[in-house]
Amino acid sequence: MTLVYRRALDSDLDICAEIRGATRDNSIDKDTLIAIGVTTEIWSPKLENDTYIGMVALDKGEVIAYCYGNTQTGEVLVLAVLPEYEGHGVGKKLLFLVVDCLFSQGLAELWLAAGVNSNIRAYGFYRHVGWLPTG
Repeated sequence: MTLVYRRALDSDLDICAEIRGATRDNSIDKDTLIAIGVTTEIWSPKLENDTYIGMVALDKGEVIAYCYGNTQTGEVLVLAVLPEYEGHGVGKKLLFLVVDCLFSQGLAELWLAAGVNSNIRAYGFYRHVGWLPTG
């Protein structure tokens, strides 16, 4: 499997929403994303003015995973990987790429919100790659 990683584009937002609904754990469907304000209309300007930065992974030209961060707050907003690509380091690579982008903006500290349910794989994933719980 040869993946390509690149900066997320405005045109990736719709497929990213579909991927978010297809994740194995903690999936959120497109209607729920719209209800909480995760829409192309809201996110596009934030990508254009670099308030949000994102990276996507592509397999054969198709987006299969993504990660976004907020350059103003240092928050890693979301990381989502299609189930068939889990366990191949895709999420880890995307997370590190976004973390590098956020630190390059001069941020001294980054954060993310993740549940405390140890049955959800994100719980162990973020700890495995070096993130620490803070409260």
